Amino acid sequence: MRHPHTNLATASSSNPRSRELRGNDKTVSIGSRKRTTKTRELIENCYRTVLETSSSAIMLLSPDSIILGWNRSAEAISGWITNEVLGRSYVELFVPKEARAPFMMKLAQVTSGKEVRGLKIPLQARTGSRTMLSWNISRVLGTHGNLIGLMAIGSPVIPDTGIEEEFRLAYTQLLTEARRAEKVAEAERCRISRELHDEFGQTLTGLKFDLSWFSKKLSQAPAPTDSTHLLNKIQAMSGSVDALLESLHATVAALRPAMLDDLGLVPALECLAATFQLRTGVQCALDVAPDVSSLELPSETSTALFRVAQELLTNVMRHAAASQVRMRLCRSVGHVTLEVTDNGKGIPNERATLPHSFGLRGMHERASLLGGHFHIAGSSRAGTTACLSLPIAGYGAP
Repeated sequence: MRHPHTNLATASSSNPRSRELRGNDKTVSIGSRKRTTKTRELIENCYRTVLETSSSAIMLLSPDSIILGWNRSAEAISGWITNEVLGRSYVELFVPKEARAPFMMKLAQVTSGKEVRGLKIPLQARTGSRTMLSWNISRVLGTHGNLIGLMAIGSPVIPDTGIEEEFRLAYTQLLTEARRAEKVAEAERCRISRELHDEFGQTLTGLKFDLSWFSKKLSQAPAPTDSTHLLNKIQAMSGSVDALLESLHATVAALRPAMLDDLGLVPALECLAATFQLRTGVQCALDVAPDVSSLELPSETSTALFRVAQELLTNVMRHAAASQVRMRLCRSVGHVTLEVTDNGKGIPNERATLPHSFGLRGMHERASLLGGHFHIAGSSRAGTTACLSLPIAGYGAP
């Protein structure tokens, strides 16, 4: 149904001089009328298109809130169609009783020349439901500066609780995806570790046996003039294979230690501590609370504890200049905690909080993904202490 024709224009757009027609110059008068009519039709069509496509409820009201026109969004929000509301009071139809007086006061202020912005007044729909709208209200003037009505534009207000719920759902979804990605990455490490061990490890071991067999046969055969040189070459090749096997085993253990899957977290940490001490010469002790040794932890929890222990020992080796490291695994109410302390030079506080410290940030993220927390602090006199605490669902007080 067509809305009543209304010419919407601001007071500043009227120009008396441009509308003057000289009575004696008919040619100019007729041409000006035609151009003015086309311009007005174009402007009105633009206004009508903007009004009908807007997602906000837009209404033209009289100073006493009589509905002179509105757009489709107003119909959708209110549940009323145009021919049912034109000429009726907006306040009586749509504004709750407790909000009527403030709304009429604002209409009076706009009529006197003051614009209203961000007025929050609910619209009560035909069904009785309410939609909170933020209203911008201003005067609409005709071409002669006369008051046509009041333009009220209402945009739905999203409740704060709704925004918080959306953020909460988005964060939960992001957390779920991050945990899934971490599981996929850990599974890929495990696959690569097995392939390295099975394919490359077996091939290198076979090569080692072949070199040993060749060396034995060469030493038993009648000695040619250059046999000593050949034997030395074989020994050098065998030493290279040994070094490559050792490097391969270290890479496999770093990717995914088989002991973590086969025997559990505590044996894997014991092996990690022993390997670290053998490689660096730094004394590394592991203390495990008795109630943790028999605790069956979820796979992702065990993996996170082991990976953080790996990262912390790597940091000690690179930066701490320590002579002693102590790892402690214990349990508190609903949590399992890994604490790593060294007697090195201590991590500076500014480095512990740097956003581009990828190792530290990675440990914080591992903790967050599982609903736990990570903390690290250092002192030049007491070294560095790092603590990772992760929840264990279904476990109460020890």
